[in-house]
Amino acid sequence: MGTSNYIITTRPEGKFKPMDTRCISIKNVPLTKIVRNGPQEEIIQDMIQNRPGIIVITSSVGASEFFKYYYKYTDSPHIIAIGDKTADEIKKYTGDVSVPAARNSYGVITMLENYLNFRIALFRSNESNNIINDWLKQRNANFTEYHIYNVVKLENNGIKELFMDKDCRGILLTSSMEAEIFHEVLGDAKITKNIYAIGKVTEKTLQKYGYDVSFTGNSDFDSTIKYIDNENC
Repeated sequence: MGTSNYIITTRPEGKFKPMDTRCISIKNVPLTKIVRNGPQEEIIQDMIQNRPGIIVITSSVGASEFFKYYYKYTDSPHIIAIGDKTADEIKKYTGDVSVPAARNSYGVITMLENYLNFRIALFRSNESNNIINDWLKQRNANFTEYHIYNVVKLENNGIKELFMDKDCRGILLTSSMEAEIFHEVLGDAKITKNIYAIGKVTEKTLQKYGYDVSFTGNSDFDSTIKYIDNENC
């Protein structure tokens, strides 16, 4: 590709994979990093005692960690994956997985309507949003949240300079935490470029800070990049 124009993406280093594009380059600038916690004895003991019937997993990293350390302490639970990439990781180990029509926290809630009589376990990061938790609490559901990996902010990421460069056509934020960091770094800078959100939850965070979101994806990175690439042809 001969173009100097580019779009910024903000995926953690371990989750970003280069894509072929026709009309615009991709510069991935991680704003966060993933820290895997390894097996945690308190989670293992809780799983042995409680044996949840429904497991909710909200990322492919969470799926990998869950099956590496905790699946052996369950009794064949039904698993809900927040999206297709998460489901793909789960299918390496079991076929008993469902994906909501809306690939986000609200879609997971819709599915959980059918399982409120079960013990539910959420396997997530320390920075996951509270949408599912709050909904379950309001319904007095029997659930536990387990933080099996951490998402940590990266300092001195250089994203402001790259975003303000004349060749930059916009930025795709891929989580609410990244949207928070982006706002913190950009401050009150005047923005005339496109801001894209990976999904509805990230969109709401950006709108909270007054950003106009040019396009919101369906929580799928590849399809969102394809849309942005076509838009810039």
